[in-house]
Amino acid sequence: MASKPPVHGSSARTKEFTVDLVAEGIQTGTGPYSASVVVSVDANSTLRIEIEAANELNWELDARIADGSLEIGRAFNDGDGVPDDVIPEWVESVGEVVVSRMERGRV
Repeated sequence: MASKPPVHGSSARTKEFTVDLVAEGIQTGTGPYSASVVVSVDANSTLRIEIEAANELNWELDARIADGSLEIGRAFNDGDGVPDDVIPEWVESVGEVVVSRMERGRV
C-alpha cells in the first residue's frame, strides 16, 4: 500500500498505519489480526480511508468527520462502488478507529 500515490493528488496528506483488530475488539469473520490503513486528507478536507486485511476484500471509503463520527459518502470494495448497506461492520469499526486517532492527533 505504501507504493500507491496519494489518492487526491500531490497536495493530499497521507498517513499509513496498522490497526490491531484484536486489541480494538473488531471481528471480521475471517480472522485477520490486523488491517493496513492508508488515510488521505486533501486541501478540501475530503477524507479517504483505504483498508486491507488478510482474507478480506480491500475497502476504500470517501468520508468526512461530523460531530466526532465517521460519515461515509461513498464506499468501494476492490474498486467497485457499493451501497452503504453492504459495508461490513468491521470496516465501519476500522473507520471509527481512524476518526478516534485523528481526534487524538495520532494520524
